[in-house]
Amino acid sequence: MIKSVMAEKLWSKLEKTLVNNGKAFISVTGGGGKTTFLVSFSSYLKSLGYSVLITTSTKLASPFSFDYKVDGIFLSPSIINYWPKKGESVFYGSYNEALGKTTAPPSSMVSLLYDRYDVVIVEADGSRRLPLKIHTQRDPVIWKPTTAIVAVSGLWAYGKPIKQSVFGPEEKSGLVDKSYYEYLIVEPEGMAKGMSPHTDNVFLFNGGDVVEERVRKEMKTLSLPYSSFGFIVSMNKDEIYETL
Repeated sequence: MIKSVMAEKLWSKLEKTLVNNGKAFISVTGGGGKTTFLVSFSSYLKSLGYSVLITTSTKLASPFSFDYKVDGIFLSPSIINYWPKKGESVFYGSYNEALGKTTAPPSSMVSLLYDRYDVVIVEADGSRRLPLKIHTQRDPVIWKPTTAIVAVSGLWAYGKPIKQSVFGPEEKSGLVDKSYYEYLIVEPEGMAKGMSPHTDNVFLFNGGDVVEERVRKEMKTLSLPYSSFGFIVSMNKDEIYETL
């Protein structure tokens, strides 16, 4: 049986890391697990009494086809007339009927709404459900109010072919191993894109419950930029297995 080596749960740790003086504007980037992060972390914050806004700066599945576990859904500027209660979460976006997806609302509107919500969580990237991501010039889309960036990657890519594990313009071949994750961290279009010394930065290596302990121990020695926090985790189990 795999056991967490830390007593503190994932969502509790992230609330303490990312929310400062009761406020945070979090942009979520990278690969496998971004939407799970949105749903699970917003639900945890709700339980603590925070008001939470979920949105996207790119595209998200429609709230009519996916359950974001929110208390309200707004797909038009009428959200400006709504004032959230404490312990409530709201989904906001623009609905694209042709795509059947939620697309980005005006960033200026989201900036205004940040004044009335405790926490805004933005899915700022896309990876087509692949565990790893190489960016292009147009992504991720990081909006100006961002106070924290969470870069998500999937550990289940370890040992798998790079070509089958990475979304984006990747020319490398071979298998995903520690050295490839190291490359993704330092590559300008890799995991750290969008981060800066002025944001709270977290690397989440999701899937710690589906890899062997030797892989977790190996990955624990990765070096991270910007005095970032790094955790090997299972979002589904709310567990931290290793801290980088």
